[in-house]
Amino acid sequence: MSNAPLTMITWVTLHRAHARVRGDLTRRMETECGVSVLEHGSLYELSNAPERRLPMAELADRLGLSPSATTRLVDRLEERTWVRRESPRENRRTANVIITPDGRRAYVRNNRLFTATVEEAVAAHLDAEEMSTLISLLRRLSAAGARS
Repeated sequence: MSNAPLTMITWVTLHRAHARVRGDLTRRMETECGVSVLEHGSLYELSNAPERRLPMAELADRLGLSPSATTRLVDRLEERTWVRRESPRENRRTANVIITPDGRRAYVRNNRLFTATVEEAVAAHLDAEEMSTLISLLRRLSAAGARS
């Protein structure tokens, strides 16, 4: 890959790092908590959203999922009583996803392992200055994507 353009090397390296950390997270979360990283990520997004609710389309966008994949994910979360759907009176064609008290408890309980695993995967390899630099660079990439 040494002859590849620098942009491709950057992309592949970023993708590999994400895949490794996500793989570690997936194995630990599923084995020790019985929850997928995607399910946990959904609970995170909902826990931190205004009024702990998001429109389905916004949840899909935040998770990088298609509308149909988001529907299946929310179906699984509803089965676990971690979320519920609600359609606003003014627009019955849309649905909001709202985290329930059970979902909030599951998020808090599972987040301990999630946070510890991320600490092991990231802090063991990068110091605070390196993490700050990486955060700055990734924010620039994220902001550029939002403008496109």
